[in-house]
Amino acid sequence: MTDIIPFNFHQNRVRTVKREDEPYFVGKDVAEALGYSKPRNAIAAHCKGALKQGLLTEGGIQEVVIIPERDVYRLIMRSKLPEAEAFEEWVVGHVLPSIRKTGSYTTKPQDLSRMDILKIAMDSEQERLRLEGEVAELKPKVDAYDRIATSDGSLCITSAAKDLQTRPKDLFAWLQSHRWIYRRPGGRWTAYQHRIQSGHLEHKVNAVERPDGSEKIVEQVLVTPKGLVKLAAAFEVAEAG
Repeated sequence: MTDIIPFNFHQNRVRTVKREDEPYFVGKDVAEALGYSKPRNAIAAHCKGALKQGLLTEGGIQEVVIIPERDVYRLIMRSKLPEAEAFEEWVVGHVLPSIRKTGSYTTKPQDLSRMDILKIAMDSEQERLRLEGEVAELKPKVDAYDRIATSDGSLCITSAAKDLQTRPKDLFAWLQSHRWIYRRPGGRWTAYQHRIQSGHLEHKVNAVERPDGSEKIVEQVLVTPKGLVKLAAAFEVAEAG
């Protein structure tokens, strides 16, 4: 019977298992942690690699739906929860490295034997060599992102959509559903404050002269170079799915 490797994200239980030496997640746990009100529907709609697995739980053997790593990212990208980004960083930065190095999650280095430490060191070196090869392969893409990130000026959402090779209306819909922008009364688009503070979006305010000589203030949401890099990565994951 497959052993469960338990985690906790903000007091939400997230169970993982290893299947054919790859990490899988209990789909219901991930969907609930990401704020989906109907986890089963979310898994059916977004997870292409979901499969059933018998796990030994406190109540005995239970059949649950598990999902591979790529489906976790699909759920993250479609989550409307503000903490979805933090969940992604937690999975990438803590859960996956821990599973791949030790087969379990541990926060107590003092519990590791010398053999465990040597194995982790060898695995880390192998991972470093593998990543060096991937860096060389991905260098053109990284260079392209770097040109975006270091370019001068921000873009309106329509121009950003052109750079991302997607339709403006699709980008507006994505930004709204992922809590980048929202509509004010009167139909004006406005950036969420946390997106401005993170440097992904900014507001441009212009004074426009009316035909009668008076002025009106026009606000426009702009995507910064940093925001465009973030969106390029997000749309690449979505298209890959």
